[in-house]
Amino acid sequence: MKTAFAGLATLALAASLAAQDAAAFELPKVGMPEMLGGGESAPQTPGATTDCPVIIVQDGGQMIRSPAGADAASVHHQISIKSTARECVLDGGNLTIKVGVEGDAMLGPAGAPGAYAGTIRVALMRIKDNSVVTSKNYRVNATIPASAARTDFRLLADPISTPATAKAQEEYEIVVGFTEGAASDAGDKPARAKKKGRR
Repeated sequence: MKTAFAGLATLALAASLAAQDAAAFELPKVGMPEMLGGGESAPQTPGATTDCPVIIVQDGGQMIRSPAGADAASVHHQISIKSTARECVLDGGNLTIKVGVEGDAMLGPAGAPGAYAGTIRVALMRIKDNSVVTSKNYRVNATIPASAARTDFRLLADPISTPATAKAQEEYEIVVGFTEGAASDAGDKPARAKKKGRR
């Protein structure tokens, strides 16, 4: 039974790793999903605007794998970002941005069910000089139950508030990605993100 489970986990992880290389930055188009309090049948948030900075997954920050750099056969587990969403609301002279991140934790051939965690940074950056307007780290937790090989996680970041501009999409971008260290406020500059997959 254990051998069969390990085999299934290996196949699932191998498929995931192949997909990561091919479509790591081809995230679904964002909208106002349930995690941001919206949806197709929900009324639009008062003040909501479509002039909302795009989300970019930081280069190299789409997943963490343990052990780091392990080949597929030696992976214990990996935690990955699968999709992102944002909603922008104009309130007087301020723009408030909600950011949501969804992902999963998956066991590798050397893994076992249990609790796993990672730290995701959410940063608002000014495009013209690549400077950080605000940045915060969040700890995400995912518990894989017995007889399972994966589980999902969700993160709804604290709202980001910044002065409104004529063209927010041209002024700012939102950068998300896994980083090392405990979850805390952080003002250091994230590594430059890939432009492919901007939404």
